[in-house]
Amino acid sequence: MSISKQNQSRKELNQLMAKHDDFFATFGALDDSIYADGSIPKKYKELIGLSISVLSHCNECILYHLQGCLEQNASKEEIIEAIKMGVIGGGSITYPAARYAFKMMEELAII
Repeated sequence: MSISKQNQSRKELNQLMAKHDDFFATFGALDDSIYADGSIPKKYKELIGLSISVLSHCNECILYHLQGCLEQNASKEEIIEAIKMGVIGGGSITYPAARYAFKMMEELAII
């Protein structure tokens, strides 16, 4: 599935969940507020989110945070270091997630 289709699908499904239960709308708003600029700048939150996504093996989240890193002008080196932090935290079982991250980095023209 293309990146634009993945983004559209995520948006539509988030709206569907929020339409049927306020919990999902509330959670989405909380997520937005936590990832906003604060004591920790948004750029670093996106890099942290990328590390957590690799550690959690969540491909959808990896793509989301890679895009966030790009929007916040994170360098290729910062992004790769964030991926490495996820791998070191989770061990070799996180390699498939790291491979997916590098594949998406290629598609997003980061590398």
